[in-house]
Amino acid sequence: MTASRLCAVLLVAGLVVVLGAPASRAPAATPRDTLVLGTTDKITELSPENSYDYWTWHVFAQVSEALVQFKPGTTDIVGQLAESWQVSDDGLTYTFKLRRGVTFTDGTPFDAAAVKFSLERALKLDGPEGGVGLIKNIRLPVEVVDATTVRIRLRERDATFLARMTHGVAPAHVFSPRSTPANEFAKGRFAGTGPYRLAQYVPDQRTVYEAYRGYWGPAPKSRRVITVFLADASALAAAVESGQVDVGFRTFNPEDLRRLQQSPRVTVIRGPSLSVRYIVFNVTVKPFDDVRVRRAVALALDRDRIVRNVFGGLNTALYSMVPPGLWSHVEAFPRRNLEQARALLREAGYSSGRKLALTLWLTPVRYGNTEPDAGAVVKRAIEETGLATVEIKTQEWATYTKSMAAGQFGMFFLGWFPDFVDPDNFLAPWLIESPESLGTFLNKATSARDKQYAQQFRQLLTEAKQTTDRARRTQLYQQTQRLLAESAILVPMWTNNLQAFAVAQKNVTGIQLSPDMQFRTWTIGKQ
Repeated sequence: MTASRLCAVLLVAGLVVVLGAPASRAPAATPRDTLVLGTTDKITELSPENSYDYWTWHVFAQVSEALVQFKPGTTDIVGQLAESWQVSDDGLTYTFKLRRGVTFTDGTPFDAAAVKFSLERALKLDGPEGGVGLIKNIRLPVEVVDATTVRIRLRERDATFLARMTHGVAPAHVFSPRSTPANEFAKGRFAGTGPYRLAQYVPDQRTVYEAYRGYWGPAPKSRRVITVFLADASALAAAVESGQVDVGFRTFNPEDLRRLQQSPRVTVIRGPSLSVRYIVFNVTVKPFDDVRVRRAVALALDRDRIVRNVFGGLNTALYSMVPPGLWSHVEAFPRRNLEQARALLREAGYSSGRKLALTLWLTPVRYGNTEPDAGAVVKRAIEETGLATVEIKTQEWATYTKSMAAGQFGMFFLGWFPDFVDPDNFLAPWLIESPESLGTFLNKATSARDKQYAQQFRQLLTEAKQTTDRARRTQLYQQTQRLLAESAILVPMWTNNLQAFAVAQKNVTGIQLSPDMQFRTWTIGKQ
């Protein structure tokens, strides 16, 4: 038995004790109303104002709610705690009519005062490890019009505002003033209006959710949901194959998924993915201040080989930072063309006797054990020009993020899972919002051409954010994608579909994998 498989068995054995069942029984024998979910993801800090990662926000999404949500299976925004809303003519004021008869899991009634408390609290605390910046366009104070009406004013027009306020964006969630500390990070002390309450959390081992009987919506399909945190993808596959978890989600190895797809004992479900992988160039670091070098690398990439050889066809080659399936997507980047790549490198002064020496940085664990293989394919593809050499270097994730934000990387791999579902969130962060922390440093461009690109991106993305006309926004985002392909400041490589696969036992029903990639446990039950 491998160490990872042993880890899976030991964790599940601990789970059985929680359920009060004999240790010899597998979780498949647990009560029908108890769902066991396995994942390789982790929780950081259970503070909505000081966390910024998928699984921690997943926890909040099971136990708390926001004013609005994406309708499951779509990218359409509908009400959640708000039944309706109105927007002022100038686009700066949103007035929400709230749902009546809702209570928090601590019994406190939900009302406009709770919305005010939650949003103002998040903005005030604004933890350094959190994503509160997503809602900082809110102008304080939030106004309580009456018990069922709340008014939010913005600092500036923002067509992405409602997407930033959706269920799944933890700083936008509403929490009980009774159970949630007003002046310090929550660290697990909170109560929401969700279908579940968090009954137990053992770091790096499990979470246990219990259905809230007073929930305003349809009752959850499972009375109890237990999440077990597994060491790695191999352990996750082992737990699913052995029937020790009912559902596995995030993240499987490609080879395990291919094997599981052939298994008659489990069901493999693939959902839409908005998770993307790409190369970032720091435009202030030589030779990447030369757009010809960046374009040459983009033209040399062999995305099909990466998808085929590294991921067994489970991921998809990507030719825009806005992924397929999201409105305004256009395949802006060209297909592989080694002759054009060579021509650009020669124009930039490189030859077989004076090769371009590149360093490609990647992090070995954060994105799974396939990362070195993907890096090797990229290295080979660029070196096939005959005019460049590539050295691969690695850093662990904690150091990696500091290095890229300090401008120490010239070319590096990165991945993106959207903060909110809107084309803006796949373009603006690197180009005009956080170019330093995300490593492009476009705001400090040194070449005249890159300074021009920076100005063009700001004009396009600012207009797109300030108009609510979807047709006009689509035009602007498509122009931005084409300009990005021309500038090659970011180079998309593949969609990370592996994070959109769930594997379930045959008796599990109700799994809904949606474009917002929220995993809704309350719809899942067992026959």
